[in-house]
Amino acid sequence: MDGFKETAKKYTEHDLISTHTKLPEYPELRSNVLTAFLQYAASTSTHPKLQEAIGLAVSLMQHGLDTHELVDGNGETRRRQMTVLAGDYFSSRFYQLLSQAESVQTIKLVSQAVCDVNRLKMNLYLKAKRLLLTAEEYVRATVDINTHLFATFSSWMDVMYRKSCPAILRAIAECELIASELGRVRPDNVKDGFAYWYVVEHGTTEEVDLFVGGKIDESRLQSVLIKYNLIGRLTDRWDSKILELRHLLRGIGSDKLAEELHRLAEPLLARGHTTRAQEI
Repeated sequence: MDGFKETAKKYTEHDLISTHTKLPEYPELRSNVLTAFLQYAASTSTHPKLQEAIGLAVSLMQHGLDTHELVDGNGETRRRQMTVLAGDYFSSRFYQLLSQAESVQTIKLVSQAVCDVNRLKMNLYLKAKRLLLTAEEYVRATVDINTHLFATFSSWMDVMYRKSCPAILRAIAECELIASELGRVRPDNVKDGFAYWYVVEHGTTEEVDLFVGGKIDESRLQSVLIKYNLIGRLTDRWDSKILELRHLLRGIGSDKLAEELHRLAEPLLARGHTTRAQEI
């Protein structure tokens, strides 16, 4: 079941894409978790080839949506254009893969989910543009956006797994987000992250002006991070989510599914201590 990132290389490692764009992390773990649920917890049997096609197709669609997030409106024109085209290319592979698998039902399901994700993104952008977004809302909305395509298949699960599937996906996605946020502590990448929105919500007028205006320097940024204990807040949240994920995995009734999910999540769980989280 492992290896969606490896399998997807024939789509993602195109010369033009690698030359002109910087791609986001591939959603490997969420894709594998979805496929595990399809294999062991679906209410009706799904052919293994369709399970793999769904996992790969949905991961490529998510990768395409994530790639579009990297478009820099102020960046170099060719790089901006290639990033948009790369996102479109990854997304289009979704339709190709599922049409080859003759799964019209899946195409309809994920197409609707993509519309939902775009609506979630638009709501996030509007609040952000008006500086009305809190750090908590940022985390919640980002996790929603990063899990909705995968969680939409919860309707395919046996009744006893329809809550645990999206809950596990959300816990994983939040851990992945926190790991990313722990690295967003430089003047060139802090904008629009957890620390940024926390300061917008709780900071002084001067601090907010520095962050929003992009005028924060390294020394002042580190001072603000310490003042509001932002690394500590993130690492505490990491510890809490790792505990939640362990609890959710223990609650899985199926031995085969539980064993597979534990195997998949082990690299993430192994980072359970906050000092390890900061190394991601």
